[in-house]
Amino acid sequence: MIKNYLKITLRHLLRQPGYAALNILGLTIGIVSSLLIVLYLYHEVSFDQQHTKADRIYRISSDIKEPDNAFRWAVTQLPLGRTVKSEFSEVEQYVRFIGNGRTRFSKNDISYYEENIFMVDSTVFNVFDFNLTSGDPQTALEGPNSIVISQSMADKIFKGENPIGQLLKTDRNSLEITGVFADVPKNSHIRPNAMISASTADRNNSQNWGGFGIYTYVLLNEGADPADVEAKLNDIIEKYVAVIFDQFGIKIRYEMINIADIHLYSTFQGEPEPLGNIKYIYIFGAVAIFLILIASINYMNLSTARSMKRALEVGIRKVMGAQRGMLIRQFMTESILLTVFALFLSLLLLLILVPVLNNQLQTNLSIGNLLAPGVLLAIGIMFLITGVLSGSYPAFYLSAFKPIVVLKGKGGRAGNKVLRSILVGIQFAISIFMLVGTLIIYDQMQYLRHKDLGFDKDQVLRLVLDNDAAREKWPVLKNKLLENPNIKGATTSTTSPGRGFGKNVMSVETNDGTMEQYGVDSYGIDYDYLPVLGIDLAAGRNISSNYPTDTASAVMINEAMVARMGWSDPIGKKFQFDQDSTKFHKVVGVVKDFHQRSLYDPIEALLFIPSLNNSNVLIKVGGDLNASIRSIETIWNEVFPNMPFEYSFLDEDFMEQYETDQLRGRLFLGFSVMMIFIACLGLLGLASFIAEQRTKEISIRKVLGANVSGLVTLLVKDFIILVALGALPAFGFAYYFMGEWLDTFEYHVEMNYLLYILVLVIISAITVVTTGYHALRAASSNPAENLKYE
Repeated sequence: MIKNYLKITLRHLLRQPGYAALNILGLTIGIVSSLLIVLYLYHEVSFDQQHTKADRIYRISSDIKEPDNAFRWAVTQLPLGRTVKSEFSEVEQYVRFIGNGRTRFSKNDISYYEENIFMVDSTVFNVFDFNLTSGDPQTALEGPNSIVISQSMADKIFKGENPIGQLLKTDRNSLEITGVFADVPKNSHIRPNAMISASTADRNNSQNWGGFGIYTYVLLNEGADPADVEAKLNDIIEKYVAVIFDQFGIKIRYEMINIADIHLYSTFQGEPEPLGNIKYIYIFGAVAIFLILIASINYMNLSTARSMKRALEVGIRKVMGAQRGMLIRQFMTESILLTVFALFLSLLLLLILVPVLNNQLQTNLSIGNLLAPGVLLAIGIMFLITGVLSGSYPAFYLSAFKPIVVLKGKGGRAGNKVLRSILVGIQFAISIFMLVGTLIIYDQMQYLRHKDLGFDKDQVLRLVLDNDAAREKWPVLKNKLLENPNIKGATTSTTSPGRGFGKNVMSVETNDGTMEQYGVDSYGIDYDYLPVLGIDLAAGRNISSNYPTDTASAVMINEAMVARMGWSDPIGKKFQFDQDSTKFHKVVGVVKDFHQRSLYDPIEALLFIPSLNNSNVLIKVGGDLNASIRSIETIWNEVFPNMPFEYSFLDEDFMEQYETDQLRGRLFLGFSVMMIFIACLGLLGLASFIAEQRTKEISIRKVLGANVSGLVTLLVKDFIILVALGALPAFGFAYYFMGEWLDTFEYHVEMNYLLYILVLVIISAITVVTTGYHALRAASSNPAENLKYE
């Protein structure tokens, strides 16, 4: 029986290749697009699942409230990990990650820069499953001056040699390689390239509870309640922390977050890797459902619309003894066969598309994840929706035709027109919603890219002087650089826009002249920082070498600091960095506000401290950019012959903060196009059928004097009405959800209602073009040919 069903199905599909192709193409695009989303979502929700103890590993983070400010940091103080291990019986082990920043390693007088270098406790392999392929995890990081490196770092530096026992030099130490670990998967919230033993820095027993900057992880015992441990952290605060910060009115609370939740749920600043967001999981999950729904709606519409073609077949088979159940199974077999073929094509396309997308969009999708249980479940659900549920309505509808009616030549009705209109309207609504969302995302990304940030980020190169000896040579490097007329300026600072800065508690003069304690964000700059970046002054003057005392007693602030302190006249206001000192620094200038951080965040109140020995080099370039870079490289190699020349552009560094948003925007755009394309396939088939169904009506209208344009309008207007009806709910949902998304940015575009009109015009135009061809063809046909047998 099954064999017979398959034969009939194949014959039917071969008899109507156009109809079959439309259905298979629509289902294939819907399934492959949905599978791409499922692979992306699987990557996002699988973060840190490779650690066998992930359910027991928690990071402790800090929630800090000042009298006039509040912030959340992913880091804590150095002594915390050791303290909770010794005082809490629920804690089995701890490990701390101390960022070492961008680090230069040397071997045989050849230098290599590496990012993501951490100093860690020797317990790291007892907590995390970093796969040590060489070396003993129990002893690899026990002694000082030991280092374990990633496989990619080993391949880069040692090129096939055995690195174990060899030495790597940094500016401070010679480190012995005691292990090599497999590259940490990209779905990890922290991804070290190398780990240096914490004892190397001789800070292991430090009891400095005032400084932050350490990622602290604890491994809880089996059965321990993390909520109880988090509550007990208040005892640590009372015992060690409050005695330092209460006098300043600063309240600190520790929060524990499971490592598997960090990527999607963390709201802390200073995460070691870019974060995801659980909201986007829901959004892209909905998009995957939308794609499958649109593909399924296409199948249902085309099947029921072409019911008249199969009415006679159904009638004859019923007369010959076929039961309704047999017909239902026949039509379900047809639907399932189409879906299986489309699913097979989708999997083949994935093999081609995934590497291309990973390369073009910098995604991290893996074909191997198709075999993951969650992904297989999603594939099963897709098959159920497209093959079974969407095929059930046509099957039950077609099998219900009465032989006595269809064999009289009256045929079956071409499906339920109301239901078909509702389904087409849903397609339009989903497509319009997606396109509006895509354009709003694009609008915001363009706003982020082109907004006046308060500084000139274009054609500014960033280099790093990573040791004291290099920083001492800065005047030599600067003078040589400025000999090139294409170099418009050069400066140094302790950080740059788009990067972090320090916070210290200090005494600040209030409006009434008293000194009070505040936590102040600050960083060091030299005399040329403001001119090179084109940052303007709002009041006072810039620090200058013309004032010899500036480096010892002057500071500058931004307008946000003035607003925070409520100063009526900020010039001359005093800062005292050390309570035990009698030395004051006075404000000599107010810098106009600029965006130090991303537009997700408000502009922070900042203090600028004169500093002439900084690691961060910014060079403003004019003229031929490539020629200028070559010139800078030549000068660099003259001054630092043993240091590799590596640079980045300030604008690109700043835009890295929106890298995940740009990726999501590109994905959203791609899936929006796929949705519209699938909907167009359905419209194409539906318009062809409707034009064919109304051929005689059109011919009679032409005989009675109707013109071609009027007939085309007659056939197209129903679809335009459905576009308008679908736009109403789509616009409402888009306004709400995209408004919520824009509100996540401190600075964003206003909702542009012209985009809604533009989308309506675009979808209407696509609809007219898609349906107009068949309408024009029907309206241009010869009435005599169509009516000669009437």
